[in-house]
Parts: sequence; C-alpha cells; structure tokens
Amino acid sequence: MPQKGIFLKIYLWFWLTTTLVVATVITVDVLTESIPKPPVPGSIGIALSLYGQTALEYHLRGRPADLARVTDQLKSSTGINAFLINQMNQEINGRVLPQGAAELALRARQSGKTEFSFARDKILLALTMSIAEGEHFGVVAEMPQTIFPPPPRIWLRSIYRLPIAFIISGVVYYWLARYLTAPVIRLREATRRFAAGEFALRIGGTFNRRKDELSGLANDFDHMAGRIESLMTMQQQLLADISHELRSPLARLNVALELVRRQTAPEAQKALNRIEKEVIQLNEMIGQVLTLSRLQSGIQGIQIAPVDLERLVQEVAADAHFEAQACDRIVRLVESVECTVTGNKELLRRAIENVVRNAVHYTCENSSVEIRLRRTMNNDISFAEISVRDHGRGAPEADLPHLFRPFYRVSNARERQTGGTGLGLAITERAVHLHHGTVTASNAVDGGLIVVILLPLFSHLSTIQPIPLTD
Repeated sequence: MPQKGIFLKIYLWFWLTTTLVVATVITVDVLTESIPKPPVPGSIGIALSLYGQTALEYHLRGRPADLARVTDQLKSSTGINAFLINQMNQEINGRVLPQGAAELALRARQSGKTEFSFARDKILLALTMSIAEGEHFGVVAEMPQTIFPPPPRIWLRSIYRLPIAFIISGVVYYWLARYLTAPVIRLREATRRFAAGEFALRIGGTFNRRKDELSGLANDFDHMAGRIESLMTMQQQLLADISHELRSPLARLNVALELVRRQTAPEAQKALNRIEKEVIQLNEMIGQVLTLSRLQSGIQGIQIAPVDLERLVQEVAADAHFEAQACDRIVRLVESVECTVTGNKELLRRAIENVVRNAVHYTCENSSVEIRLRRTMNNDISFAEISVRDHGRGAPEADLPHLFRPFYRVSNARERQTGGTGLGLAITERAVHLHHGTVTASNAVDGGLIVVILLPLFSHLSTIQPIPLTD
C-alpha cells in the first residue's frame, strides 16, 4: 500500500476547509433568500380589499370625486396611501405613482398574488382585482415601514456569514496544525532527551497509525538511536576491558621492579625511581578511566543519603592544604554555611577533590586556592554553591566549555608537566550531573580560574542515571 504523503494530507485538509466554507456561504445565502414574505396583517388586508372594491365601483360609475374622498379617508385613518391602477399602468385619477408602483402592480396581475417591495422608509404592497368583463386592476398601497419589518440587508448577511466561516475555518485549521506539528514536537522532545543521555529512548511506536514521511523519520530516529547506543556501549565496554586488562601487567611490573631494585647497583636507583613514578601515574590513570566508565554506565546499588556538605568541604580543604604546603601553596576555606544535599558522599568528595587539586596544581607559587560554600537561588530552587578559585594564568576563553571533556588539555603539549591525565574534571562533571547539579568554569577578572559547582539542596534524588560521555 503506498504511503499517504504529507503533501496529500495538507492538500486534502485545505480542500476540505475550503469546501466547508463555500458550503456554509451557499447555505446562508439560500436560507436568507428563501425567507417567506410576511403575511398581510388582517386589518390591513380587509381595509385594502374594501378600498379596492369601493374604489373600483366608484370608477366604473364615473364618480372620481368619491374615489378621491375614499382614498383620503384611508390615508388619514391608517396612514396608507392607496392607488388604483388600470391595465395601462396608469392611476385612475391621474395621480403620480410612487417609484416602482407600476412594476409592482404588473407583477401582482401576472402572479395573481400579493406582491411586496421594500424601500428604505416605506413599503409598497400590490393586490390584483378583476371585473366581470375580464379587465384587471391593481391596488397599490404605500405604507409606513413600521407595518412590516424589512428583510435582512446585504451587509447584515455578510456579518452573519463571517463569524460562521471564521469559526469553521479556525477549528479545522487548528486541528490541522495540531496534526502536523504534534509529531514534530514529539521528535524534538525525543531528540533533547536522547542528547541528555537517554540512549534507550525509542519513539517509533507512537507513530504506528501514521503512514507518512513523519513516521519514516521516527523510524530513522530509532535506527540512529539504536546505532549510537550500540557504539556507546561498545566504547564504554572497551574502556573498561582495557583498563582491567592493564591492571594485571602493572601489578606484575611493580613486583618485578622491586626485585630489580634489590639486585642492582645504587647508580641505577634513579632510573628505577623514575620507572616507579611512571607506573604509579599509569595506575592512577587507569583507575580514573575505570571511575569514568562506571559513572558513564550508571552505578548500580549506590548508596544515597543526606550529606553534610559543609563538613565534607572542610575535610577536602584540610587535606588539600596539607598537600599544597609541600609546593609552597595554601588552600583556604574563605566562606562556609550549613548545607545538606542528598547523594553519595564518596562521589561528591571525589568531585570536589578533583577541582581543588586541579586548582592547587595551576595556582602560582606562594599563592592560595580559595574555596567558598554558600547558598543560592536559581528558578526558585535552592542550591549549594561551591566555588574554587586559583591564582594562576586561567584558561583561554575558547577552551572553557571543553575543560570537562575527558582527556582534554588546554596546552597542545602532552608532557606530564602540563597537567594530569585529563580525566579529573571529567569525573567531576559526571558525578555532579548524576546528582542533578551543574559545574562551570570561568576566568577571574584579575587572573586565575573559577570553577563553580551547583548542587540542589534537599533533593528528592533516589536513583542515579547515566550521563552521556562528552566527546
């Protein structure tokens, strides 16, 4: 069965709308044009009939004065100005006929019925009367507008039509717009959720009843999502497998290193110490890769509990200060308030430690790293704000958005002196995002880098979801 293209659907909807509007206009025209003529009130009909008979009798007897008297009496008593018209469309007494009276009398003689003509301030009514010789006369009465209500005028009919056409087209176009945009909105929302890390998201099932290009787009989205999810899973598994496999040879290398150290001369100790240092750093890097892989994949069975963030920050600051003293630097907790967040204490400790140690590494000698813990509001939500500021050279503005990417380095050099493994800040970002928080970096006005961590206070966090790996 061929697909019903979206072009055909749009065409049919517009055609249906146009058809309904035209049909409505025609219906209104028919209804307004077929309004029956109002019946002649009984008193007026009797008066005109009596006048016609009396006027015709006076005319046949040749008494024009009496005909004029009866006409004046009818006008003075009822306000109706009557005229008796012969077959030549002439008034019997030679009076001037109102505009349209002769034509109306002719229509009445031809139809044999009462005929009306509505003007702006008067109404003309024509009756037909006949005598035995077959001659026909017409009685035309000019009456005030108040006797009969006028029929709907053309501009009134247009006013009636417009709301009807507006309502019908509005309803039809509304449903048309919803029908066309609803799947696009669902696709957009699905794209956002997928970009946020919901790699298992699929939307093809919600388009089962559609057989058009949008359903095909949904299926293509599902195919793309499945492919990306598979690639991401393989990437994470590869990182985890490689890291695990490297741990065993590193352990054996440490054992062999100790054996060699015992059997070699003192002159070789410097080289052996260098080897030991590189082994330790490599082991640390593998540990960070494993941590990042676990954070990326989601940690099962992690313990979630209230965490005294003030105490945790104080502990991290004290440990970092003890380590920083060895390289002529200090770590100061400048500001601290009581804060409690819901999450995993060890993950939060790791996240804060990575930022503080990174700041200690890059701050200038004989300078300090300043830590602040305070409360802040954002969109009516309370957050704990942890800011860590160093007094180093900062980072180029173009590099700031990428500092939390795995293995990213500001410097193009890859020597160890340029920094750590490039995973510390990436682990921080994953841990903070798992706790529904955010982490950002910016340069201070007077030099140095400021990293700000926002964590929601008293969050109802009960599960930890995986966060997508940022390239």
